[in-house]
Amino acid sequence: MELDWLETFLAVVDRGGFTAASEQVHRSQSRVSAHIAGLERDLGIQLIDRNRRPAVLTTAGRVFVRHAREIVAGVGSARSAIGALRAMDSESLTVLTTPCIGAAVFPTVLAELLPRHPGVRLTISEQSRHDVEQRFSAEGVVVAVLPTLDHPLAPGMQEKLLWREPLRVLVHPGHEFAVRASAVPPAALVGQPLVMGGSARDSDPEVLTLLAERGLAVRPRATVDSPQSVVALARAGVGVGVLNAVAVEHTDTSGVAVLEIDDPDMVREVAAYWYEVLVSTPVGEALHRTVLDVPVPPGATPPAGRDRVCQHTSGGRALRR
Repeated sequence: MELDWLETFLAVVDRGGFTAASEQVHRSQSRVSAHIAGLERDLGIQLIDRNRRPAVLTTAGRVFVRHAREIVAGVGSARSAIGALRAMDSESLTVLTTPCIGAAVFPTVLAELLPRHPGVRLTISEQSRHDVEQRFSAEGVVVAVLPTLDHPLAPGMQEKLLWREPLRVLVHPGHEFAVRASAVPPAALVGQPLVMGGSARDSDPEVLTLLAERGLAVRPRATVDSPQSVVALARAGVGVGVLNAVAVEHTDTSGVAVLEIDDPDMVREVAAYWYEVLVSTPVGEALHRTVLDVPVPPGATPPAGRDRVCQHTSGGRALRR
């Protein structure tokens, strides 16, 4: 039995089908099917009923998925622990975040941490939310601070909500939104040339998801990594910028009008993620505690319930091909 087969099987379960799983594991759909077939041959039983549309887990599949998660989590945790502990032995720590969150959080974290641990070398990886679970092991990440990840999370990964923040609209002063100078209804964004932040490696920017939840479909004109680029494009009249409030607070917005969105529920949440074993050393625990205690940045508010450990579901839900 190959570890790759188990990872592919869990991707099919968690992503809801073979096509979505192939995107997650970066393999062709035929390779995904071959992995599932190999796993079923090795076990001598069918795990996924392909005769039903959409396909569903068999009884054996529902039983096996719990064991598959334990195996994959155990291997992943072991790799993560060894890599991170090796780094922490030399007081070298890696955290995963985004440019916006990094600017809002980690100056405070470093100011608190370094006087108590002057030998610490901290690498702040400001990239994307792509393959977060794998990056804990591949890059020796100790703690991640990111917009909330999709559930279910990897077994053993813990999550604490840090803050909630609304979205803001940024436009050239001559734009009709700026002239009206009132909160922008979400429906008014449909048909606008939207410019938003987000990495090309990630799935759709979060604003698209929030709009889709309201039955609104939009196509962005541009997606850029840097909040300052969103502002610059809005300032030049290229499009209507949409940014989270914390990014707006930490970006030079001169020359643009900043407007609220007329929907108090259009917010994003930011959370810390970690594995308990990776914060068990003195320096790891110091980093972990400092991140969890960081003040809520300007533009954000603390959530009502800030602590939760991820729960996993592995029942017989339908799988989309």
